[in-house]
Amino acid sequence: MATSAGAPAGASDLPSFSIITPCLNAAATIEQTLDSVAAQHGARVEHVVVDGGSTDGTVNLLQQRPDITWTSEPDEGLSDAVNKGIRRSSGDVIGWLNADDTYRPGALRAIAEALDGHPEAGWAAGRCHIMDGSGREIRRGVSAFKNTQLTMASRRLFLMNNYISAPATFVRRAELDAVGLLDLSLKYSMDYDLWLRLWQRSDPVLLRQVVADFRMVEGTLSMTGFRKQFREHQALGLAYAGDDRLAALGNRAFSRGVVVIYSGMARLRTWRRGSA
Repeated sequence: MATSAGAPAGASDLPSFSIITPCLNAAATIEQTLDSVAAQHGARVEHVVVDGGSTDGTVNLLQQRPDITWTSEPDEGLSDAVNKGIRRSSGDVIGWLNADDTYRPGALRAIAEALDGHPEAGWAAGRCHIMDGSGREIRRGVSAFKNTQLTMASRRLFLMNNYISAPATFVRRAELDAVGLLDLSLKYSMDYDLWLRLWQRSDPVLLRQVVADFRMVEGTLSMTGFRKQFREHQALGLAYAGDDRLAALGNRAFSRGVVVIYSGMARLRTWRRGSA
């Protein structure tokens, strides 16, 4: 069973953070992401941005930010960019924040205190809300469902469904050294694979507060690739479940159910656009 965060420890000697932001043509959103990291008071933070060769003005924005470390060069995709950033960073704890997501004020301080209070935990996660392109919260039911699962978290339940959100998850560097970085062969569920590897070593410490916002808009992987995403999800759940037949069956049922629901939502959006 995962551990809930307890009372905060002292302010001194809290772990430091390296926040990795992969990006490509993110000029429309990346400034909000950068500002949300820069506003994390009470935590020691380095922000490493790995740009894949943007042509939309992203690099010009990065050049104006003395508060970040950045590079711009071709990469092999999202996982490769994140891995590059991790290798170039030096913090005690790694966070991965995409270029259209943001942290809530005080998020990193809360995570640092939670990890400091639970030295046995190799990683920590908080809650995350889903926003549309204009910053309006959407899919409240999805967030509520994930938050409910977080309150009764267990590895078996996690084998059935990935209810931990990447922008709200942080990993000690020593744990990454032990389990390895993101799998380049996975296009959609690389975070789920990493969390499953981490959970084989230690339970996460879980915070009840919302620490991040995830942006979901048309054209993102989350919107266009959900069928492939949940095929990967199902394959990973089955691989890590081993002899746990209940977890394997639960994963299969959940993955197929979500695809049916998301397919219906996609058809409804198409119908509404055609009727407008």
